[in-house]
Amino acid sequence: MPDKDTELLKKLDVLAEKMDILTMLIASKPNGEQIKKLFKGKNQKEQIRLLKEWNFPNEISALMIGTTPETVRVTLAKMKSKKKKRRESKTKKVEKQ
Repeated sequence: MPDKDTELLKKLDVLAEKMDILTMLIASKPNGEQIKKLFKGKNQKEQIRLLKEWNFPNEISALMIGTTPETVRVTLAKMKSKKKKRRESKTKKVEKQ
């Protein structure tokens, strides 16, 4: 019985997370003006970073900024790679000292 309860709770958590995403999407895009204001002066990479910080799935992020989920995925992968390289170079500098 506890296993069924745990499984049900996990499914409810996933459902709640998806509802939160839908709520944010609906709230931010009634006529598109909020999105335009939010992203004003930001390039596509910055827009993708911002939406990822808000935990939007790649598909939703792509829809909001007018690109493909693949572009979002690749951009995030590149950002992650650069962040990892920066961290590694900092570690090497500390080790040299």
